[in-house]
Amino acid sequence: MDLKDLSFKLGMIFDTADTFRKAVRAHAVKHKRDVKFKVNDRDRVRAVCNNDGCEWMVFASLMGDDKKTFKLKTLNDKHTCAMVFKNRFVNSRRIAERYVGQWSANPDWNYSGVAQQQYARFWDYCAELKRANPGLTVQMKCTTVPDEDKPHFQRLYICLEGLKTGWRAGCRPIIGLDGCFIKGHHKGQLLAAVGVDINNQMYPIAYAIVESETRDSWRWFLELLNVDL
Repeated sequence: MDLKDLSFKLGMIFDTADTFRKAVRAHAVKHKRDVKFKVNDRDRVRAVCNNDGCEWMVFASLMGDDKKTFKLKTLNDKHTCAMVFKNRFVNSRRIAERYVGQWSANPDWNYSGVAQQQYARFWDYCAELKRANPGLTVQMKCTTVPDEDKPHFQRLYICLEGLKTGWRAGCRPIIGLDGCFIKGHHKGQLLAAVGVDINNQMYPIAYAIVESETRDSWRWFLELLNVDL
């Protein structure tokens, strides 16, 4: 059963409860819906939409004396809610399940080559940010490496027009600075400047990705921030 393109229908048969749960998760991810399991035990599984007012629901349970096979017995397959872009079912385990076949079929897959392709698209990313956010400041800095003709990414600074305008208009004349490590395959530091709004809440102003937290990287960040504010 191809769960990625599955459409629920009354009377559908699933070989196990786990297969039915996987189908529900695949539906939630594909259609960008906030779905949760309301009833989830050995004999029955009921999933509903987590948004108030949306009556989407599926219910399946064991077939008679069969101790394994599940049958879809109740279905309301129409969502009336808005899509969501943060899904509880998109986690490391689900991603591994989704791509394990491709990874197994390509054991020599070059991760670094894919990463290089993504870094090469940083210019497109910056151009799209400028197109979608008039007045935004985005500054990328690259370095050259001996014996290589292509530049290497070093730093990226971003300050949205709405944030710097909002800071000037309604925040206290206070700026806090901090940096933190970026964990993962590609290391670096995240530098950030935050203000304090009239409710004494933190107000983001600008941020930058840099190679390390040094006097030079902080000077570069603060010089750009000074121009923006």
